[in-house]
Amino acid sequence: MHYKPEEPIISPLSAIVAVVALGFATFLAQPGLAGGGPENVFLLVNSASKDSLTVANHYVKLREIPASNILFLEWDKQKGEIPGASFRDEILLPALEEIDRRGLQGQIDYLIYSCDFPWKVDFRSDFPKEKFTAGYQPQGSITGATYLWAFVKDKRKEMFGINSNNYYSMPLNGVTVSRAFRAQVRWLPGGQRADGRGIPYLLSAMLGVTYGRGNRVDEIIQYLQRAREADGTRPSGTVYFLKHDGVRSRTRDGLFSQAVAELGLAGVKAEILPFKFPKGKQNIAGLTTGVPDFNLQQAGCRMLPGSIGDNLTSFGGVFTENFSQTCLSEFLRHGAAGACGTVVEPLSYPQKFPSPFVHVHYAHGCSLAEAFYQSIHAPFQQIIVGDPLCQPWAQSPEVRVAGLDGRHFTSGNLQLIPSLPPEDARPIRAFELFVDGVRYKRCRQGEQFDLDTAQFADGYHELRVVATEDTPIETQGRWLGSVMVKNGHDAIQLSIDNQDQLATADYVLVKVASTQKEPASIMGHGRKLAEVPSGNGTARIAVDQLGSGPVTLQAIVAGERGLVSRPLSIEIP
Repeated sequence: MHYKPEEPIISPLSAIVAVVALGFATFLAQPGLAGGGPENVFLLVNSASKDSLTVANHYVKLREIPASNILFLEWDKQKGEIPGASFRDEILLPALEEIDRRGLQGQIDYLIYSCDFPWKVDFRSDFPKEKFTAGYQPQGSITGATYLWAFVKDKRKEMFGINSNNYYSMPLNGVTVSRAFRAQVRWLPGGQRADGRGIPYLLSAMLGVTYGRGNRVDEIIQYLQRAREADGTRPSGTVYFLKHDGVRSRTRDGLFSQAVAELGLAGVKAEILPFKFPKGKQNIAGLTTGVPDFNLQQAGCRMLPGSIGDNLTSFGGVFTENFSQTCLSEFLRHGAAGACGTVVEPLSYPQKFPSPFVHVHYAHGCSLAEAFYQSIHAPFQQIIVGDPLCQPWAQSPEVRVAGLDGRHFTSGNLQLIPSLPPEDARPIRAFELFVDGVRYKRCRQGEQFDLDTAQFADGYHELRVVATEDTPIETQGRWLGSVMVKNGHDAIQLSIDNQDQLATADYVLVKVASTQKEPASIMGHGRKLAEVPSGNGTARIAVDQLGSGPVTLQAIVAGERGLVSRPLSIEIP
């Protein structure tokens, strides 16, 4: 880590806000209440990697990600560093186009990656004649580039600047203002929402990195499970800030005292320690430190479920084998929900690292991704790895829905009445109804949803009702249910012929039985795996296509008289 005084290298962002904001109307159409839940996540999975499939299988179940929000990309290329053109044309733009094609534009706030995608992106070929100052070379992380997608799409060099993130929030008059993130909102400097002139962003994270110095698949699954279990638990541990006389501390420690005070007001314990790294701390609810090398086990420390590990050093986000300095994967290996680090030498610009207020935003109830991106002014070189949805300090409303009345089959019009328990008096901005993962309608408290089942194919449909709290954090709660629509006379069902042999089999025998003769597609988490031409028959699906862990299959017949089977969940060893 080399010291570099704070100085603006790229022209001020406010001067180019209007220019960059143009041209995003298609993707940002249909603004609405989003953010904070599985309906707002678009998950990219590498179908060429068993590890990526396995991690995704577990995360989809843990977070109940709808199949409509999962995209499988066959990425059999470099998993370390790739050129900017490859990232833009083969990963980013296909994902944005698919969000648009599926009608998810108004609800996606998170574009996240399973493992086995590149973690570093090199944009030098986009700017062959540009001269960049040291510390501002056009190289960054895949999550930083995804968050700054609007700049990447139009090849704007401002993405490498120290003020590229308008969602960034710092204390005002000694008070940290935290707010929910919305991809459909454009942001002006200072975290101000704008109607048409600001910059759009997308929260982004990698669930895990298995390349080089990353984590094993079992480690990734374990910390994702711990993160899910941490939601709403209000951890009783302590957030630690490590202060010493080195540049890795001086870059941020002037704000430590204020962060500790604000955490105290939020009911969270916090402490400043006069060391480079804590010792014997078994109750770490959050950590901000600055040290080139560390070992949590040797230090006798334990990261609590839901915690964030943040270490200011040069190469904490570099996953190459035998590289100097401890990798962020050390935090995750020992149970943190998320950790961050730079993928290239950043120099000591404070804007390039999370401010100490990352823990304050988190304690206010923001998700891990919201807390991270609100705390960093220049996220391009930082990679964030872990569970972006983790919310240890959020208190989600309990959503109840009346109207199904235990009916096995449903036809015609259906009225669903959402509510909160009588003892919960919190204001709700809106209830939203999602059908098969796609937002269908919105209503206010005291109103109902009218669902015309004739708009949907006969068979199984998942329903979700999401309540969004009327506060700046916009905490969400949700109800999940399902209906079997039957407006006609046809039916379809799915079964596994070799269920008992899956532990040793190389394939899954999937049997489809349908009253229709049209081709039936067998889908796995929304991806077509096989087809039964006549609507009745058995298909072989290679286990390697599925990855390990929980997988949900469905049979679907397209067309005017479409049919959808009940989902069938299996566990692949």
